[in-house]
Amino acid sequence: MNDNKDAFYRPITLLELSEAAKKRVALISKEFTDGFEFIKNYPRSVTFFGSARTKEGEYDYERARNLAKRIVEELHYSVLTGGGPGIMEAANRGAYEAGGNSLGLNIGLPHEQLSNKYLTHEIGFHYFFSRKVCLSFSAEAYVFFPGGFGTLDEFLEILTLVQTNKIPKVPIILFGESYWKPLEEFFKKNLLPGNMIEETDLNLYLITDDEDKMLDTIRHAPVRIGLKYDEKSEDPQRSNGKKGNAEGPLTSLSEKHCIPCEGDVSPFSREESEKFLKEVNEWTLVEDREIEKTYEFKDFSEALSFVNKVGKIAENEGHHPDIKLHDFRKVDIKISTHAIDGLSENDFILASKIDQIVRENKF
Repeated sequence: MNDNKDAFYRPITLLELSEAAKKRVALISKEFTDGFEFIKNYPRSVTFFGSARTKEGEYDYERARNLAKRIVEELHYSVLTGGGPGIMEAANRGAYEAGGNSLGLNIGLPHEQLSNKYLTHEIGFHYFFSRKVCLSFSAEAYVFFPGGFGTLDEFLEILTLVQTNKIPKVPIILFGESYWKPLEEFFKKNLLPGNMIEETDLNLYLITDDEDKMLDTIRHAPVRIGLKYDEKSEDPQRSNGKKGNAEGPLTSLSEKHCIPCEGDVSPFSREESEKFLKEVNEWTLVEDREIEKTYEFKDFSEALSFVNKVGKIAENEGHHPDIKLHDFRKVDIKISTHAIDGLSENDFILASKIDQIVRENKF
């Protein structure tokens, strides 16, 4: 018997197993932390998915290249991909040629993954799942070109997150009608009749080959400013089985106007405040007395323009938030009704109007 072979295949001890688990968890944690830090530097982005095997000169390659170029030139967004070849390279190439931010979240694979040469900034990953989370983090839209199992996995993952309200509703754009329509027919013929999905779920994505339509969809998408973790969201007693309003600003609140409030009304209860929180986009309730939110912009000029626009709306409504501009491009906004030392409908009306500024890029 070969002693060296026996030593190689010996069972590991519990201590060795524990140490190996700690190292792996530390690496996973580092990948998430580094990934989120990388992405937050680019607050407006569109993420591209598609086959890594698509070649330069092929129809899908050139369409992805041109679409990414237009996204940079016309919308001034960053383009984010998995950093590899194929559709990823095409999208990065279009963004690079347009002089924009061309971002890559790369991963090492045995046969097909190398960083493409059109990246302006990139970060590497060891684990698929941490990379996939970061690819789906905070983009203003997702564009899917035809691809293999990986592309379908990423599409269904994001579709499920939107369907279950785990992330806000964002544009999921599927390029290539001849590729995606048969999948949609599968949904209609196999999932709908069995009540496995709702008919409205088919509206969570857009199948189109029209670049102008894609750009218009992205242009009107809200800036997400990240995913906010709420530890209470894991409390099963909070779930009532109803779908929340993930887009906030689409409600009628933004069409209302603040009314004078000089202490002759009672402040909202927690229940009332939480009800109105569902009508705005990712604001946080603070001690039942105010709501707050942080916005992050491309640069100082854009942040300052936003602050000025908020100031004008506040003046028009006669309701003034506390505003703090810091770190050159971050804006903290806190809103409350000071006359009653609490919250009123005016606060949520103003919050909705502020979100509408970002949604419509009015700064």
